[in-house]
Amino acid sequence: VASYKFKPAAICQGLRNLFGLPNVRLANPSLMAQVIQWHENGLDFADAFHLALSQHCSEFYTFDQKFAKKAQGLTQCRVDKL
Repeated sequence: VASYKFKPAAICQGLRNLFGLPNVRLANPSLMAQVIQWHENGLDFADAFHLALSQHCSEFYTFDQKFAKKAQGLTQCRVDKL
């Protein structure tokens, strides 16, 4: 879903450009790389971010059936719809 009329690919490229600036430091670059990859592959950015932060968990609950379906198999964290 495009937010503010930007497609996920454009958002991800913009973030890569921003994060590639010499004065930008990320606390967890590998986490952000995973978020960007999942967003490019169809997850909503916020869903991708929350799932990436929850990879150490055994379960993740959501009201979003589409997210639960798309997230299956991405991590060891099981995503279930409430």
